[in-house]
Amino acid sequence: MPSPSVLLAMAALVSGVMGWIVARRLRAHRGADALPGVVMLLAGIPLPSSVRAMIGGRVDADGLITAGLPPDATAPVLVRARAGGAVAGVAFGVASAVLLAPLLLALMPLWMLMGRLGPDRAVARRARARRAAIVEALPDLLDLMVICVEAGMALDPALSLAADRLGGPLGEEVRATLSDQALGTPRRLAYRGLASRTASEDVGRLVASLLQAEELGTPLATALAGQAEALRAARRQRARDRAARAAPRIQLVVALVMVPGAMLLVLGVMVVEMAAQVGIALGGP
Repeated sequence: MPSPSVLLAMAALVSGVMGWIVARRLRAHRGADALPGVVMLLAGIPLPSSVRAMIGGRVDADGLITAGLPPDATAPVLVRARAGGAVAGVAFGVASAVLLAPLLLALMPLWMLMGRLGPDRAVARRARARRAAIVEALPDLLDLMVICVEAGMALDPALSLAADRLGGPLGEEVRATLSDQALGTPRRLAYRGLASRTASEDVGRLVASLLQAEELGTPLATALAGQAEALRAARRQRARDRAARAAPRIQLVVALVMVPGAMLLVLGVMVVEMAAQVGIALGGP
């Protein structure tokens, strides 16, 4: 009869192959390709529906929208990935206890929790990266809009042209906003939806400026130019803050890595010189 380690390895291999096959089928859903590959693999682990419902829980649709994922297509996949991650954590805990040390079995709840929270962390990481890309591209969008407005274009055509030229996550969100307006959504609600989907304070301030300019009749180009300059100033300040936070980390690396290395080099040279001098004193060659 095969040993327990061989049985665990065979079970892990079979589960991995089945998970890969199911993950390929899950990618047929619209929007599922946007999820990370690890999440798709965890979602492909075959489990009973009752286990998935008990472990997976509910999915926050707003978080998926902020990450640029369609909730209808990706929410069931994320629920499957949560359950698969928890089961994978349990399997890893059991395998480590059998192969390494039985005491590691006490860490199995930790592995299970990490596997359960892993897919959510991947989605949250995607949402943060997408929000950062939107904030980074916002001044360029405003510059394009200023050029279009000064050339005599209205607000909506200027937004459409700027979004097409810019592309990226911000361009997609602007095009979605214009599509909502074309389907009959009032401009105020469509702009509020843009600020809600991006979950960015900078986009919220831009929306407020656009609505205020529309209500009060102030020159739109002036408001957009001022908003772009304020965003660039905020971006420069964030860069300074990141540089200030990086300086202590660099000093710590220098203190822990480079200084001991230099001291070891100096000490090695001193030991070689002392050994040579002792050899000469003792009458050696």
